[in-house]
Amino acid sequence: MAKIVMDDIQKVYPDGPQAIFDLSLEVDDGEFVILVGPSGCGKSTALRMVAGLEEISGGKMYIGEKVVNDLSPKERDIAMVFQSYALYPHMSVADNKGFALKLAKVDKSEIERRVKEASDILGLNEYLHRKPKALSGGQRQRVAMGRAIVRSPQAFLMDEPLSNLDAKLRVQMRAEIAALQNRLGVTTMYVTHDQIEAMTMGDRVAVLQAGRLKQVDSPQQLYDRPDNLFVAGFIGSPSMNIATGKVLKEDGKVFIELDRGETKLEVPPEALDRYPKAADREGAEVAIGIRPEHYGPPNEVAPGQVWKNRNVELVEMLGSEMLVHFHTDSTPIVTEDMRAAVDDDEMFEEMKKQAEAGGQTFTARFEPDNPPKVDSKIDIGVKTEFLHLFDAENGLALR
Repeated sequence: MAKIVMDDIQKVYPDGPQAIFDLSLEVDDGEFVILVGPSGCGKSTALRMVAGLEEISGGKMYIGEKVVNDLSPKERDIAMVFQSYALYPHMSVADNKGFALKLAKVDKSEIERRVKEASDILGLNEYLHRKPKALSGGQRQRVAMGRAIVRSPQAFLMDEPLSNLDAKLRVQMRAEIAALQNRLGVTTMYVTHDQIEAMTMGDRVAVLQAGRLKQVDSPQQLYDRPDNLFVAGFIGSPSMNIATGKVLKEDGKVFIELDRGETKLEVPPEALDRYPKAADREGAEVAIGIRPEHYGPPNEVAPGQVWKNRNVELVEMLGSEMLVHFHTDSTPIVTEDMRAAVDDDEMFEEMKKQAEAGGQTFTARFEPDNPPKVDSKIDIGVKTEFLHLFDAENGLALR
């Protein structure tokens, strides 16, 4: 096993564009780190540079104690699992898994032992004599992973390995991969655009945007303490509700004014402990964020912490919960960071239209009892102790 260190890594393509900027990241021996971000953020490029499939333009790449910038993929002793299974169609499962060892002239009995061992781990023993066309998508991906395991590499690199699977199988396979990595203890870097995969699988998650590392932390810390608006808007499903507000001070207390002055929410000590700089922004505009689960009935929140007479635009019943989409007069944030966080041009254009009209739709998550009717008016309590506060211009958390 080996530690992977990316020290100020750069990637500039010959025709000019820079794909990776100053990327510094350490993946400890045996750690499972996820690279996540919107399309085109550079996560696959970063992984391919670790593998040696992309040339490094600047900085140093270490695998173990060795600088590997100029080493070929073969010399780096890593194993990669791709989005496409890349199995040889004319070979059996056993031959696919053992092919790299055969090329390395490993003894036949040793190849058979390793293939059997990997098949035991992955539950593939009964399929060893089948060809790939006789396997399901999940079984093919297990074979691809088995091919990586038999090599006993220093590190596993996985580039969106589950994106070709259907939703139900993805859920099953991500649990299997996480359990497998924990069992083997192999240093692993895993690229995905699916934040649910990122949040449920890794020891730590590295969030990239436009070739820059925006934050790296445990999944829960990313969710609870985002460093900037991009991470706040990108991590979470449904995403965090984010709007422009103004900081006010009255009688020694801090408030956020929203909805063109119609709504005023007190920022309690618990939120100010997390975002102490908010108290210094009196009269200034800030970005305020509220997770969908941090709403509740008016009688369950502090007095006065209520969005009154909100129009219900949509109710989604999801069995264990319901999502209530309601109208506010608060102004959306329409910076490039938020465009990247949304990762959906049509949705972002709708946000811009809402900003011009002076309002936007928020989402609240509730227990699935007593659903409100669409177009009805409701009061929604805000659990203000969970507020998130950011600089409206540079997007940094007000810590």
